[in-house]
Amino acid sequence: MKKVITLMLFIAAFALSGLSVAQETQLPADDIRTGTIKEMQIAGSYVYVLVVEDGNEAWLATSPGFVKDIKYGDVIEYRVDVEMQDFNSKGLDKTFESLLFVAQIRLKQDDATEGGTEETLPQNP
Repeated sequence: MKKVITLMLFIAAFALSGLSVAQETQLPADDIRTGTIKEMQIAGSYVYVLVVEDGNEAWLATSPGFVKDIKYGDVIEYRVDVEMQDFNSKGLDKTFESLLFVAQIRLKQDDATEGGTEETLPQNP
């Protein structure tokens, strides 16, 4: 029940934030994680992003507005707000062993002008 309430609060804050990806987004320095985008999928009101961090893969979930300027292969910085175990995405018909809900995401500052392929986020069908 505590996880459900936490997730609901996160989603509400996320929906009200109205933020988008910007290179100037401020992230607390001690909470920043870095990863390279390997895959992105849209399902419902979320974008699921597979990142590789230090050789380990992790799935992130975020709002489409946070990834509009990000491409496959880009190096991103993000802060994890909530981690859910065994999260089932009905839209993807997939259960994630671990899913990191992310409310802040940006291109890594060193890579803000380079990186990624020209392939951008797929459009929601």
